[in-house]
Order: sequence, then structure tokens, then C-alpha cells
Amino acid sequence: MKLMIALLMVFASAAGVAKGNVISTVDQRVELLSIVFRLAGNPEYNMKLDKNYVKDIEDYFGAYRSHTVVSFAKKLHTEKGMGFSKVMFLAVALELKNNKFSIIKQSGNTLKGKWDEKDAIQFVALLNDFYKVAAFEKFFKDHETNYKDATSLFDHSVATFDQKWYLDYYGDHEVDYRVVIGFGNGGANYGPSVKPVGQKKLVYAIMGSWTFDEQGKPFFPEAVYLPYLIHEFNHSFIDHILEEDTTIEQQLKSSGEALLEAQKMAMKLEGYEDWHSLIDESLVRASVVRYLMDHGATATVVQQEITTQTQKGFVWIKDLVSLLGAYETSRDTYPTFKSFYPRIIAFFDAKAGEQK
Repeated sequence: MKLMIALLMVFASAAGVAKGNVISTVDQRVELLSIVFRLAGNPEYNMKLDKNYVKDIEDYFGAYRSHTVVSFAKKLHTEKGMGFSKVMFLAVALELKNNKFSIIKQSGNTLKGKWDEKDAIQFVALLNDFYKVAAFEKFFKDHETNYKDATSLFDHSVATFDQKWYLDYYGDHEVDYRVVIGFGNGGANYGPSVKPVGQKKLVYAIMGSWTFDEQGKPFFPEAVYLPYLIHEFNHSFIDHILEEDTTIEQQLKSSGEALLEAQKMAMKLEGYEDWHSLIDESLVRASVVRYLMDHGATATVVQQEITTQTQKGFVWIKDLVSLLGAYETSRDTYPTFKSFYPRIIAFFDAKAGEQK
């Protein structure tokens, strides 16, 4: 997901009792791919917020800007728009065995629509050479103390995060959570997922870091980071539905395109220029409000968040929040979020009709 404007600090007042402590990690795959695309020049992977870490990257990997994987990443970015969450979807779809990366065998394909299969295979082959010749593992191990300090601070900061809510709300209990701190991702946050064959679906919240003390060390104020964590996990439960179900996609295409046209400038300012993103972001942001309501947020807090999202162009958000309230009170009829999509499709059709 593209870098978001910070959500209101009032989210912190809605924090509930923790249900399963967050245990975050720093992931080699995430750091490796963010560094490759930093070297390739992708703007979203070239934030310089963490000055110490960026300097270490430049000092250690600067000489490898001409490596073939970097050149290929540049080509993919220029010719196919490779970047942002697409990069992180490949990262979590990799496994490392015997110092070589390969693409995990999946039930379904979370890379569909993001990476051409041929491109992904070629990229991973080149990535393995970069991993070896650039001695990436040494760089990663040299920063383990930094990673450990940061994850400890982050986990303490988001201790009130309610992971169980997502399982109950979406009706999908075949899920394992992963929270990753993306040191090389700057202020961007992503919500990729992967479904290894024979295993539960792995849903990720890859959190950036953009607040630092006077010594340049990251710290994680709850009021800043908790809202992003709440937001990102929703993506892992919502985005895949449009990607994987062609029937639902076709049924939402007309209304999604109409609403995108009606809110083109506002959506562009938010970084969304396709109708998939408009639909998914609408549902994610409305679900964030449902999370707040389910965790004791005051009416003022809820209204402030609805107003914020309305001002960002999601002018239907209040009605969508109400619709999702009907979902929450009708779970015998709609046991999963996906089973509620006929109502969601009808909702967006009606909203598109109002634009005419």
C-alpha cells in the first residue's frame, strides 16, 4: 500500500484489551527486496527517514548498483510499473533454503496481477546471485542488535492490538499473523499475504518506521503506529477477494470505474488510480471504523474518522460503515466477509448511480 497520511491520534483512545501479543520481526526477504528496489531508484523505496540505516545501505551496497538484478528491477519499474506492494508480495512469497531463494508453492496465487510468472522466476534467479556476491546475510547479521531493539519497542507500543478481532470479523480462522518491521521501507506500510500449500494463510502487516530520536534510533508512539497496524491487517483479508474471484470483480467493475471517475482528483492525491484500489480502500477504511466501534471508541472519535475519510474522497464511507454494521449483526446469514459481497456489490452499484 502507498504511503498514507497519518490517521488521527484519537485512535489511541479506542484501544482495547490485548488479545494475543504482537511479536514483530525484521525479515531478510523484506529488507533484501527493499534494498534492491532502493538501488533501482524506486521513489517509494528511497525515503531517507532512517539516516543511519540508509547510510549503512549506501556504504555497503552502493557498489552493486550495476548488478543485473538492480538493472532488471529498473526495467520492471519502467515498463510494468513494478513497485510499492507488488515488491512486498514477492518478498513474502519467497523461502530461503541453503542460501537460495525460491518461490513458495501456493494454494492460489497471490502474485497474480502483480508479477508475470516469467519475470518473477528471472528476478529470483538474479536475486540469488546478488544475495551471494553482495554478502547480504552479513549485512543483515551486522544489524541484528538494531533490529532486536526496534522490534521490542514496537511490540510494547502496540500491545493493545486485538488480533482475534480480525478472525471473528472476517470469519476466516485459517490464518496466521506476521508483523514485520520494514527498516528499508521508510514511512510506507504494506499488507501482503501468501497461502503455502498445506498451511494456513499467512497475513502480513509490514510496518515502516518514520519516527526517530535524537540519536537516530527508531521509536514507535502508539498513537502513530497502532492505527496503521489496524489498517494494514484489513488489507490481507480484503484485497485478495477482488484479485481471486473474477465473478465479483466483474460485478464491481462498472461501479468501481464510475466512482473512480467521480472522485478522480481526490483518489489521485491519495495515490489510488485504479478502481480495485478504490473498492478495497473503501472497505478497509470502513472496517477500521468498525474496529474502533467494537473497541469502545466514543461517538466523537468515530465521527472524526468518518469525516477524515470523507474529506479524502471516500464520500460514501458513512453509509458503508452502516452497511458493515448490518454484516456484523447478521453473521448467521453471512458467516464470512466474502459471503456478504452481494450486499457490498449492490451498495457500490447504488453509490455509482448517485453520481449520474
